[in-house]
Amino acid sequence: MNNQKMRTVNVNDRGQLVIPEDIRKDLGIEGATTLVMIKKEGELLLKKESEVLGTLDDDEFWRAVTFTTMKKAWTSEDKVWDRYFKK
Repeated sequence: MNNQKMRTVNVNDRGQLVIPEDIRKDLGIEGATTLVMIKKEGELLLKKESEVLGTLDDDEFWRAVTFTTMKKAWTSEDKVWDRYFKK
């Protein structure tokens, strides 16, 4: 059974896009699902937040993404950030 699909979507002026209903249904994406958008090697990946969080401990890529994101979120003056990375 082939479970691959290809769809085109339009991005509106505000940068919003609509994930087609059949794709959402196939992936179990419901109204309150949080997705993580990842730009990697010129591609755009969308993953469920729950799936991303489940792989953080096992995959070097996800740790690097998390480090980069957190570095942007906290300034170097933040004592918690400094304490965490001095260990």
